[in-house]
Amino acid sequence: MAFGKTPGSELYLSKLTETIRLPGSTDEAGKGVLNTAAHVDRLSRRFEYCGAAWYQREVVIPQAWNGREIVLELERCHWETAVYVDGKPAGVDERLSTPNRFVLTDRLTPGVHTLTLCVDNRLKYPMDHWNHGTTEHTQTNWNGIVGEIALKAYSPSSFQHTRITTRDDEVEARFVFRVARPVAGRVEIEIEGPDGAIVHRSACRKTLSGPADTLTLNLKLTRAAERWDEFAQPIYTLRAVLDAEGERDTCSTPFGFRTVEQGRHHVRINGRDIHLRGVLDCAVFPKTGYPSTDPQEWERIFRTVREYGMNHVRFHSWCPPRAAFEAADRIGLYLQVELPMWIKDVGRYPARRDFFEREMFAILDEYGNHPSFVLFCNGNENEGDFAVLEDLVKKARAYDPRRLYSASTARTHVESDQFYVSHVSSKGWITVYEGRPSTDWDLAEASDIDVPVIAHETGQRCMYPDFGEMERYDGVLEPRNFHLFRERLARNGMLHQADDFFRATGAHTVLQYKEVNEALLRTANSGGFQLLGLADFPGQGSAFVGILNPFWESKGLVEPERFRESCGPRVLLARFPKRVYGNSERFPVKFQLYHYGERTLPRGRLSWKLVDETQRVVVAGKLKHGAVRPSSVDSLAFVEVPLNSIDSAGKYTLHASLEDGLHNEWDIWVYPEEARTARQPEYLRLSDWNEARQALAEGKSVLFVPEKTNGRKTRFTGHFWNPVMFDWAPMIVGTLIDHDHPAFTDFPTSYYADWQWTDVLNHATALDLTGFDGLTPVIQSIDTYEVNRKLGVAFEAQVGAGRLFVLCVDDRTDVENRPATRQLLHSVGRYVASEAFRPAAEVSVSRLDALFGSSGDGEAESDAEAQEAIRQLLNQ
Repeated sequence: MAFGKTPGSELYLSKLTETIRLPGSTDEAGKGVLNTAAHVDRLSRRFEYCGAAWYQREVVIPQAWNGREIVLELERCHWETAVYVDGKPAGVDERLSTPNRFVLTDRLTPGVHTLTLCVDNRLKYPMDHWNHGTTEHTQTNWNGIVGEIALKAYSPSSFQHTRITTRDDEVEARFVFRVARPVAGRVEIEIEGPDGAIVHRSACRKTLSGPADTLTLNLKLTRAAERWDEFAQPIYTLRAVLDAEGERDTCSTPFGFRTVEQGRHHVRINGRDIHLRGVLDCAVFPKTGYPSTDPQEWERIFRTVREYGMNHVRFHSWCPPRAAFEAADRIGLYLQVELPMWIKDVGRYPARRDFFEREMFAILDEYGNHPSFVLFCNGNENEGDFAVLEDLVKKARAYDPRRLYSASTARTHVESDQFYVSHVSSKGWITVYEGRPSTDWDLAEASDIDVPVIAHETGQRCMYPDFGEMERYDGVLEPRNFHLFRERLARNGMLHQADDFFRATGAHTVLQYKEVNEALLRTANSGGFQLLGLADFPGQGSAFVGILNPFWESKGLVEPERFRESCGPRVLLARFPKRVYGNSERFPVKFQLYHYGERTLPRGRLSWKLVDETQRVVVAGKLKHGAVRPSSVDSLAFVEVPLNSIDSAGKYTLHASLEDGLHNEWDIWVYPEEARTARQPEYLRLSDWNEARQALAEGKSVLFVPEKTNGRKTRFTGHFWNPVMFDWAPMIVGTLIDHDHPAFTDFPTSYYADWQWTDVLNHATALDLTGFDGLTPVIQSIDTYEVNRKLGVAFEAQVGAGRLFVLCVDDRTDVENRPATRQLLHSVGRYVASEAFRPAAEVSVSRLDALFGSSGDGEAESDAEAQEAIRQLLNQ
């Protein structure tokens, strides 16, 4: 029994003396246990409270409310809520997704009453610890009451609920009434159009015979209906007046004209295929620790989502408050809503299963009229008895066919699914986590199943945290994990590099998300994708995977306009086989248009050009293209770009644009072949440490490319999700490059790993250089932010009388087919042979003996480790 309910200590019989401001939470009021823990895997609450919390106040019921239906409405509580009036129990309910409503008519007579609430945030059922309705990792398992808190008085006969279904130019309106006693009444109805004009007016008589009596009417508009979708958001309002025995009750219900259907490969809105470009919302609210109920805040978030080219939001294992639906209706976003369900033993607890069913029907009743609410799913990556999940889908489809339904995101596709969000289908992998050094591929084969398939949680490329963000946490949650990460970085002498680490890994994540998005846009039968993430996820190990911070604010990594070039209603695409070319090759490009815009693109011309890093045009042209209809991915043109006029190694950018200004671009690297074949200055390139040691003792300059060495195997891409949760190789989050270093004169590069580094870093090893004070790697692998070791793929040092450049890259395996590695070796070799080779740092031979004295195979990721990584990803 909860605190305050045991015999002899009933708090609802007492006068409570402390104060708290509502709407709000115990965390905001500083109630509960002062928390001193610093969680490394999530943000830390300043105060924590789990259990029954009691709230009390006096209310005055006016005489005018006598004989009326009195309802207490609490917009969002967490979790079980009990109500007492004047010390007597008046009701109890358990909701995580919708308002609690308690009928208190018999208790609240005119006069003064004491209203006492008990909110208990202990888990009512076994819920695991990940679902975003109750987890500590995002919104927290808070205690309180937020949103609207109101006592409302209704006529004895009044509207309780309205369901609106639209078809063609008609509205089906189903009214549910509160009825105190049988009564004859008159219902007057009008529908106001988006422009304020009345487009329907009618009236009818209705005898209300008992509780929850209903009335269903078909209402014809006086003019053609305007359709709601992502391009236009006309909102209609149905107003109804019930006149019964001289008492009048009114209701006002906004809605939109839109239909949702299951197409062959796509969700269909108003009879047209759409492609869902989605993001996840995981209930991250660092300032309050609970979801916002403010429509303006949701509008800010959703406008940001639209600015980055998205048209869809998936609420991962939770359902937002009413304000989110209202904002999405206004802005034009397609929402996927879920139960607070992420469990591995579905079907085990009948009481929990009954709770989910009640919660599902409550969500459909509460938010079902919103045109933005187009998809419903039971929850995330569930496991267990899928017959239970399918039963929920069947009941939901029969109860409310105004949207599409699915049993679970990922794991198992059931017969009743009308769409399927997953990593894999029965035909193969459909989620894209990282790009490839080619753009001539898609996922069409794996996406060809019996329902629209949506790629689940794409991206998930982890970056280094931005410590400058710490000052933003001025609410109930503190970034104590950030403090731990920063302290460990400082301890290893690299705090001055923190911003460089963030910028380099962030730039690489932006690069990856461009390719992740475009791969799924190239897939003509893809139903869409849900990116994880546009914004950071501060839990589950601290997943810095967003180009926005957890407050949905820019990190300064990419402008929305640039991001939309690869993620928007219309995107120019280019298919080509590789990123690195010799100047004797030709660069073949197939241009396509991803077109899920509003109108047909007329025939016209596509302009293209290849420019160098100074924006000098190397070659350019124009190509004719035909008309392209919406809801398609269509070919535009093909060109083979000659590269023989290029005589300087470097990055070259292909720009493409249409006559209406639509633009996109892609980078390639061209290395003149004659430069590598020309006679090179002599220098020592050695792979045996004993030989290198002797040459250094003789005062020589050495490029040391060890055949084997102890260290971490590197990869071009950073870590998946985050290294705290997934402790698998390679334990690095990215690469920082000293791009102005003269070693890269013939291998031009940026400060982060761009596509020309793919082959190099996939065949490299990072040495642990922690403790080598004064030495900063030329090519630096960025360690996990939990550990923060100094890791180097390449470094240089004065060693006694000799000069040493270390490059830990495989220069033997199939090197003839690895042009970027050959070019890097060529560039570094020329530097070592030059007068410019004068390392600033000094390292003793003994330190290097310890580093290279015994060699091994590094930390190469075995097949067994790779398989284990996949099993962990799929929670198997």
